[in-house]
Amino acid sequence: MPNIIFASDLDNTLLFSSSHARESDICVEMLDGAPQGYLAQNAPEYLAKIMQLGLFIPITSRSMDQYRRIQFPSCCRPAYAVTTNGAVLLVEGEMDQQWRNQSQEEVLPWQKALADIQQILAAQPLAKRYRLVDHTFVFAACDHSQDAITLVETLRQLTPLHIEVWGRKIYFLPPPVNKGAAIAKLRNRFQAQGIICAGDSAMDIPMLLQADIAIVPNQYPVGSICCTNKLTDTTANRFDDFVLPTALCQMAGF
Repeated sequence: MPNIIFASDLDNTLLFSSSHARESDICVEMLDGAPQGYLAQNAPEYLAKIMQLGLFIPITSRSMDQYRRIQFPSCCRPAYAVTTNGAVLLVEGEMDQQWRNQSQEEVLPWQKALADIQQILAAQPLAKRYRLVDHTFVFAACDHSQDAITLVETLRQLTPLHIEVWGRKIYFLPPPVNKGAAIAKLRNRFQAQGIICAGDSAMDIPMLLQADIAIVPNQYPVGSICCTNKLTDTTANRFDDFVLPTALCQMAGF
């Protein structure tokens, strides 16, 4: 079993929406019949080479169903994926029950807080939609990013849940469930000799801090994290242009 892991965030790290896609990119995700997610044209080749050296494990805040929409090319289809911000491990697309049971135990003390925040959001006009994701955390969306900031300022004192804002999206998270905790579990499960992580958002910081090598863009907030081995993209290119060759080089160096 390979004992080097490349654990990468997906959206805006390896996977890009139609608004950020290049003409040469490969569509790997459809939603309601429309193209939704794209990989760089050279991504399958890079990922296939990475998978010859170790494990490629996507780690995403997407729900199980949202992750399953992605159709990776056969040459780089991951055997494992962590979804739901660390709460679910998929093995060949199927949920690992032991991992899920542990996550449910961790979330159990936060069930009332999750129910309460949904009731609070129902009375907030700025929250245009919200939902409980895989019985683990609450996601809400506003029309504009400033609306999300305003809403969080209103709600921060009303919930013990950890709150992250990403553009117009808001995540209300039980503190025990995060990508960093997932990295610790992966390290133990695979007895990993090394773990390389790539991510671009605040929700990726816990895993980047757990990584042996962290690959980050030169932007707030991840660009300012303090960790032992941080490789920062200082180019003006799209982040995956840096992530993929850097991850491959680091995998080869272990």
